[in-house]
This record gives sequence, C-alpha cells and structure tokens, in this order.
Amino acid sequence: MIDGELKARAEKYLKLEEEALLKISIAVPDDSSLFTIAEDFIRMARDYYSDAKSFMVREDYINCISAINYSYGWLDAGVRLGILSGSGDHRLFVHYR
Repeated sequence: MIDGELKARAEKYLKLEEEALLKISIAVPDDSSLFTIAEDFIRMARDYYSDAKSFMVREDYINCISAINYSYGWLDAGVRLGILSGSGDHRLFVHYR
C-alpha cells in the first residue's frame, strides 16, 4: 500500500516538474551578470529532474521525490529571486504579487 502511494506521488510530482521545466525561462538580459546564475539554476533543476527519473525507473520512490523537491526548489527560488520567469503561472511557482 505505501509503495503504491509513493509511486503515485512520484508520478504526480514528475509530471508537475516536467510542466514547470517547459514553462521556465531566463528573466534577465543575456548581458546581465545574473544570466550565468540563471542558467546555473536551470541546469541544477534539470540535473535533479534527471536524477529523479532515474530513481523512478529503479522504483526508488523516496529518492525520486527527494530529487524532484530539489529540482523544484531551484526553479522556485529562481522565480522568486526574479532571475527566472515562470510565465506568470501562480499554480506552479511562488511569485511576489
């Protein structure tokens, strides 16, 4: 029962993170000193998402969910800092209003 619940949550969170990664973009100009930092935030999010997918394949749902949380944290922090844009999606990202 618990494995089934963990698997369902992992699948749900992977889907949400995939959606978030498709919506995210860099919000600072290319010539800004923050551009490289924004790229790094996205790279870290993608790396953790890739790890999450690997954990999912191995049916390691706890580590899958943990990696998704790290991935999402990088995106959400970048949006909150203003270096990434979540395309105004308040369902996926925390924005200042």
